Amino acid sequence: MEYLSGEAKDRVRAMSLYLVGALVVVGVAVGAYALLVGFDRVSPAAVDAVARTGDPHDLVVQYVGGTPGCGDPERIDVDETTDDVVVTAFTVARHATRQGFGCGDVGVIMVQTVRLAAPLDGREVRDGARDGAAVVVHDSLADLLEAS
Repeated sequence: MEYLSGEAKDRVRAMSLYLVGALVVVGVAVGAYALLVGFDRVSPAAVDAVARTGDPHDLVVQYVGGTPGCGDPERIDVDETTDDVVVTAFTVARHATRQGFGCGDVGVIMVQTVRLAAPLDGREVRDGARDGAAVVVHDSLADLLEAS
């Protein structure tokens, strides 16, 4: 900054202070929002079982979520190979970073249908949330509901 005049140096210093001040204000605002309102927290959920449907491309997935606001359904990811199908269910806790937020240890069974790119046939179904643990495959939705 030696080649700048005194006024230019003052402007550079002022802009630097404005930038630092703006970053501090943004950081405080994000922190306050996280504590007062809360950000959502997405977590993987254990898949208990799946069931075939009338359509060979569809699977009904049963997994464990939580009470409303503490484990709502978020999405189910499906990774298919020629040997197996890895199903990973996700739940979301709304406003989970809010100060004083807490959830009970109550598991709620959730059921959701996913579409496969190819029929299940003889492929094994695995749970992506539990490091590829094998998942029970029922032949019908009625068998799945009866087993729960």
